[in-house]
Amino acid sequence: MPAEFFDPISDHKTPPTYFFFDGTSWKGSESGKTVPVVSPIDGSPVGNLPVVTTNEIDQVMASATAAQPAWEATALNKRVSVIHLAADWIRQYQEYLTNLMVREIGKSAEEAKSEIVRTADLIDYFADEAEALRGETIDSDNFPGYEKGKIAIVERVAHGVVLAIAPFNYPVNLSASKIAPALLMGNSVVVKPPTMGGISGLHLVRIFEKAGVPPGVITAVTGTGDVIGDYLVRHPKISMVAFTGSSDTGLAIAGKSPMKPLLFECGGNNPVVVMPDADIALASREIIKGAFAYSGQRCTGIKYVLTTPAIREQLLSQIVKLMPEMVKAGDPRSPDTKMVGPVISEQAAVHVEEVIQESVKNGATVVMGGKREKAMIEPTILTGVIPTMPVIAKETFGPVVSFVDVQSFDEAVTIINQSSYGLQASVFTKDEGTGIVFGSKLHVGSVQINGSPQRGPDHFPFLGVKHSGVGVQGVRYSLEAMSRIRPIVLNKPQ
Repeated sequence: MPAEFFDPISDHKTPPTYFFFDGTSWKGSESGKTVPVVSPIDGSPVGNLPVVTTNEIDQVMASATAAQPAWEATALNKRVSVIHLAADWIRQYQEYLTNLMVREIGKSAEEAKSEIVRTADLIDYFADEAEALRGETIDSDNFPGYEKGKIAIVERVAHGVVLAIAPFNYPVNLSASKIAPALLMGNSVVVKPPTMGGISGLHLVRIFEKAGVPPGVITAVTGTGDVIGDYLVRHPKISMVAFTGSSDTGLAIAGKSPMKPLLFECGGNNPVVVMPDADIALASREIIKGAFAYSGQRCTGIKYVLTTPAIREQLLSQIVKLMPEMVKAGDPRSPDTKMVGPVISEQAAVHVEEVIQESVKNGATVVMGGKREKAMIEPTILTGVIPTMPVIAKETFGPVVSFVDVQSFDEAVTIINQSSYGLQASVFTKDEGTGIVFGSKLHVGSVQINGSPQRGPDHFPFLGVKHSGVGVQGVRYSLEAMSRIRPIVLNKPQ
């Protein structure tokens, strides 16, 4: 353990109590209150996070506001160098961060390592892309009725102070995807890490600090959302909110942050449509991967499959055959475990179990799984599901996939478009033209043809519609979202 690097945010007791970051120093909260972080693997304590006070939030906001103008005035090439160094630090401590994440949120070592590596690559890509952004000049005589008397000099400038709120399931990657573009565009950033995953999030903030982000330009406040969330998102010094989390929380934040730019990725109840000509083996593998990776705790996870009864039977036969090869539930620290470990907490597992039971009560059939032991939910397949059942009416964050029979593919379009969610959808067909035409009818952010929903590649646009998000992410798109256009109009003497 690189104690010399991480000492300032942990006192190394058992379990350690971590600190929040006010922009210049790491400290415990004057509230004296902490919230425990418990491993979903075995219920063991991982650490404690301080619950900051509103007074401490005010101090952090004042620090972030005061530091921002000088950071924005810093040459872009210097900001880029700092961000590249942060990526290097992440690679340096890849093993440490991987092991921490495994214990803190129950990811497998393979999945956790992939997140860390991907995060470093993403940060580097952000830094490179920032140097390619350009302003423009616009002549007035392009528009009818105007001569050459005006020139608009259009440049991109920072919003000011960006509040970055990350979820538990990707506490490093989905924090960095907000922090890096916000810093590169000249903003200061107040990071609110999740409670579960918060220790990993604090380590990421520490890395940006050690990479050379100036005092006050990056800060981190901790505490549960129900205690400090409202005060944070309503704070008058916050210029923009970047959030990843549930749709219900996103809607609540949006209502409390009026007239502020928002960049949200929220719930994704992602459907799959399997056409009659689909490659059944391919579709089956992608459904398994999409439904059960990281125990179904992904916004891009597959939640339900729409197809005809005949195709559904072919899929189920293939999926049941492939499951032993592709999925094995167990302790994520075990090399034998594949995809499915515990969900984030026993409370979360109880909720998933209740949703399954309620759907069965309403007529669904359990083909596989359905049982719970502590924080473990068996990989679960349901048939006979209809759109009003809770398992797909709301996002179910667990290893559950439901099959919905349709009589026509127009009916599938109607079901998808009537959902309040709209992150991604997948269409499986050997006729790519048919897939594109069908996909164009769906009211979702992105459509995948012959592949499961996913966020990457990270330079592709990534967005949700309806209750699944606001704004567009993806490297260039995130950089643009973390800035605003400022035209300066030069009026030339005639």
